[in-house]
Amino acid sequence: MQRNVSTTVRIKLHSLTNRKADLLAREYEAFQTAVHGGDADLYSATNQQASKVQRQKDPNPDTEQPVVLRNDVFDVVHDEDTVLSSWWVKVPVYDPERGRGNSIWCPAYVPQKDEQLVREGNVRDSELVRRDGDWYVHLVVKRSVTVADEYDDVLAIDMGARWVATCAFLSDRKTTFYGEEVRRIREHYKQLRKSIGKAKPRRGQQVVERIGDAESRAVDDRLHKIARQIVEDAEERNAVIVVGDLGGIRKDNDKGRYVNDKTHKMPFARLLNYIEYKAHDAGIEVHLVEEYDTSKTCNRRACEGVRETQGRFECPECGLDDNADKNKNGALNIGKRALGKFSKPLSEAGAV
Repeated sequence: MQRNVSTTVRIKLHSLTNRKADLLAREYEAFQTAVHGGDADLYSATNQQASKVQRQKDPNPDTEQPVVLRNDVFDVVHDEDTVLSSWWVKVPVYDPERGRGNSIWCPAYVPQKDEQLVREGNVRDSELVRRDGDWYVHLVVKRSVTVADEYDDVLAIDMGARWVATCAFLSDRKTTFYGEEVRRIREHYKQLRKSIGKAKPRRGQQVVERIGDAESRAVDDRLHKIARQIVEDAEERNAVIVVGDLGGIRKDNDKGRYVNDKTHKMPFARLLNYIEYKAHDAGIEVHLVEEYDTSKTCNRRACEGVRETQGRFECPECGLDDNADKNKNGALNIGKRALGKFSKPLSEAGAV
């Protein structure tokens, strides 16, 4: 079965002149103003995207929004003849000196594994992101892949605060938990930043930025390994992969400050992107399904249970009483929902 799929490639801009860095920062800040209803001078196409984001998302004023780069006004090119960089990204910005829109060419680093995809794929609307003082373009590339249309099993994935991914096969409920190393890496660098902050070294900000880069690379390496193992397991059993919709995780804001903090810092989007990319290369389909209520629905009886503060789950009908992660509620219910067994959230479908 032929399918058009989108893959996000994380491109880092580097070696920016002061002027280019200032123009990027100005456009980014102006976009934040515009998406929250303020007046700001922006590149005309980017201003239209800001209005669209405001209408569709009603953005949280405390959260920075990535600048939407419309695919007809930015570009990514490869040029081996330039010394500074072999990849360049054209970013549309408003130039206050000229009083109108302009474009700047920024040297960029494209991961070697993604170079062929960027060269051959169809670039779609993408995003400009600022993280720890550095600039990235999250490049969305559409490509055509061939995936199987018949499978022998379902590999369901539930993403959460405790585990970056809980994976369960529906056929025998074999479950694997991923995320311990990711948490360990994050905790290590968190403590490192704290110790540096207490020491207050010279050039402290530069040190913190280098630590952030090292953490990002370490987490990224682990996420690639997790995604590779998940896809290999699915390939071995000829299983379709289904993942709980990430939007549901990020919209659930009533779990307490600690859990919310851990959840929002987990790199769900990156892991999903790697899973999809590797799965499609292996000819395996990946489906997103509504995850609402899956963690508090009994995977035996489909009735609503109680998930306690410490993660224990109790079913009032069948007596299931265990740790909510260990009994695989989230992952198994996501898998069953993908099969159509629970086509609606529990609150709408009622008892099955």
